Parts: sequence; structure tokens; C-alpha cells
Amino acid sequence: MKFKTSTIALLFALTAPLAQALEAVPYVYSSVAEQPGNVKDREIAALFDQWNSALKSGNVQSVVDLYAPNAVLQPTVSNKVRTTPAQIKDYFDHFMALKPVGQINYREIRPLGANVAMDSGVYTFFLTEADGKTRQVQARYTFVYEQVGGQWKILNHHSSAMPQAQVLHAGK
Repeated sequence: MKFKTSTIALLFALTAPLAQALEAVPYVYSSVAEQPGNVKDREIAALFDQWNSALKSGNVQSVVDLYAPNAVLQPTVSNKVRTTPAQIKDYFDHFMALKPVGQINYREIRPLGANVAMDSGVYTFFLTEADGKTRQVQARYTFVYEQVGGQWKILNHHSSAMPQAQVLHAGK
């Protein structure tokens, strides 16, 4: 099929603004390796990988040490909010017995100041019960990180399991 030069020029003229608009849409990153952009975004994204590796290690204290002393944890598989290092440790004593492995499905990283940043999105945890059966828990998450003494620490961690899919009917 042959196009006239004017047709091609018209197509380009019409698609160029669309291409520019699509470039402005944020890309969903599923891993740190995919993260382009500034160094701070990659640094913040890597903090989840550090936390996930600590979970996989089986060493509860290595996970607790990633949290600031005044951190707040609103965990995925517990209804109790944890506000002290001892309470956070208690949660991970139980959670890590499930051999959790997390995977980011969707994320947004936002700087909140020079020494504070937020990583939020959706992740999936693969859990192994004592009987060997595995299950997946998909959850919305938010980590707020703060630099404390030159190290990034988790100041606030909220994670809530995705609600069951429901069909809502108007007027019912």
C-alpha cells in the first residue's frame, strides 16, 4: 500500500502529541533493576529488596533492625497495630514462621523531603504453612522511610490484604 507524503506527514502530526503524552505517563516498575531515573528512586526501591531479603533470611532481628525505634507497623496478617520494637518483633516472630517471600506487583516512589521517602503499591506474599501448603496474599502497601543516623529506616509500614472481589448493586 502506498501513502502520499502528505498522508504520512498527517499521521505523524496526529501521533506525535499522543507519543509525548504517553511518555509523561509513569511506568510501573516491578523490580529495582528496571528502575531508571534518579539515584534516590533506585535507592528507595532497593530498601524493599533489603527488607525482603531479611525476611527470607529467617533472622527476625535483622528485619526488626530495619525499622526506626519509633516505627509504626500496620501488618498484613494481623489486626494489631505495632508501635514498639518489641511489638514489631512479636509480629515478625509469627509472620516469618510462614517463610514469606514478597514480590512487588506495582509501585510508586515519592520523595517527601530531603531525608524522607515513600514507596507504595501492591505486593504479593508467597507463604508456606506448617503443613507445607502454600498460599498467596496480595496486599496494598506503604513504606515511609526516614534517614536516621545516615541509614534509611522504616518509619511507617502499612500493609492490608486486598479485599475480596465483590459485585456491588446500586440500592442494595
